[in-house]
Amino acid sequence: MAENEKTDLALRPPFTARPIPPKPSLPRSLSQSTVSASNGDTSQQPTLDSASNLPLTPLDSLPTIAGKNNNCYLANDDIKSFLEYDLDLTRLNRIHGHLWMAGRPMRARPLHRYKMEGFEVVYAQNHDLHLLKFSNKLMLKPLPEWMLGYEFWQQWICDNPYLHGAACGFLLSYVWLLTTPVDHKMAHEMNLLPSFITWHWWKEFVTDFVKHVDVNALDQVNKRYHFGDLRLGRINSIYRIRYAHTHFVRGYLYGYNRYVAFFQRKFSWVLVVFVFFSLVLSAMQVGAGVDPLQGNDLFRRTCYGFVVFSIVSVAAVLALIAFIFCVIFFFNMVSAIMHAKNTRRLRKRKALERKNKKDA
Repeated sequence: MAENEKTDLALRPPFTARPIPPKPSLPRSLSQSTVSASNGDTSQQPTLDSASNLPLTPLDSLPTIAGKNNNCYLANDDIKSFLEYDLDLTRLNRIHGHLWMAGRPMRARPLHRYKMEGFEVVYAQNHDLHLLKFSNKLMLKPLPEWMLGYEFWQQWICDNPYLHGAACGFLLSYVWLLTTPVDHKMAHEMNLLPSFITWHWWKEFVTDFVKHVDVNALDQVNKRYHFGDLRLGRINSIYRIRYAHTHFVRGYLYGYNRYVAFFQRKFSWVLVVFVFFSLVLSAMQVGAGVDPLQGNDLFRRTCYGFVVFSIVSVAAVLALIAFIFCVIFFFNMVSAIMHAKNTRRLRKRKALERKNKKDA
């Protein structure tokens, strides 16, 4: 009885087994695919044989190398470590209680809706950047072939509840994104889907997926996917406040590679304030030379106070900008020096270990 209960509670792939990539029964040619579609035969899953969209098996779709920071290894040689890195959502799970400030607990919009609202898709291989948006850009992680492999799930994912929940959530995000043939076509144009996925294949897959995963309760997916898209700017603010001792400067994702871009984004509002000050000062200057304001002591005292306030404000803002620049500059310089020293020390240790191992 206990063994039966254990078997029932064992994690399984959230879909039934199907070959990846599909095996067409007819030669893969565009003309035959068109004829089959016109005859109503949807059993064919045509793919185009070219260097850019040749169908891959789950293992072939793994990257060449993987690893966090400077650690590097062949993905096919250590699939478990690769999955733990590729499906990692720890950073978002740490602030799950604050995610209501970055997005609403509702499913993501279909892909065509983001296009209609002017969003531009930016590719992101990091799972914890998937469905994050900033400005008019939406970051999406492409759907790899290994995510659709039944045997791959059985061997590498189903024995780990965390990986299983994260992978189910990732598949659920594409169920949200691809709801119409238009979404499917756009996803292929953006290279977000494996080449073999046709609209008929996708509809069958989604029908199968919702039988295994409750898309309303969401208790089988990682809690990050209790939310749809999230605002990167607010997540950065949450990290800078919640973890100020380690993330005050860089936040969740540091998106600046030049100081000019940083100050343009963060202090562009200062120009608007200075323009407002300039208009008010010009109006006061004109008013001071026109009757009856020319002899009005209250108006002249107000002008004097506003002039002093404007001068002090400009000086304070410039001092603040200079201070922030110095803090960021020295922080980046110290971080770069420490990182370089630690990297050299680590590489020397690894080289010595490899040499000792070889001599032994």
